[in-house]
Amino acid sequence: HIDTIVLVEAAHLIPWSESHDDNPRNGMALCRNHHYAMDRHLIAPTPDKVWKVSKRLDRRLEGQKDLIELNGEDIILPSLEQYHPRPDALEWRRERLLV
Repeated sequence: HIDTIVLVEAAHLIPWSESHDDNPRNGMALCRNHHYAMDRHLIAPTPDKVWKVSKRLDRRLEGQKDLIELNGEDIILPSLEQYHPRPDALEWRRERLLV
């Protein structure tokens, strides 16, 4: 028996508490750190399919420099277009990014 190591989590774009939507297009596969940062509105995938980052992050602080470097980077999309995040869900995240 081989133990399975999972390094990604399913992250809702519009939270379950608001949307009750478990459709894959309302989500992204993220590592725990990025999932946490997105849920706290410190990073956001946008309808332009790039990451935006809150100006509240400080590159001098441990763990925040890597998040800051995401700014403007393309989000990694699933290979099948039918599973790409919905534009309205990406917009929901962009609108809530902390400035």
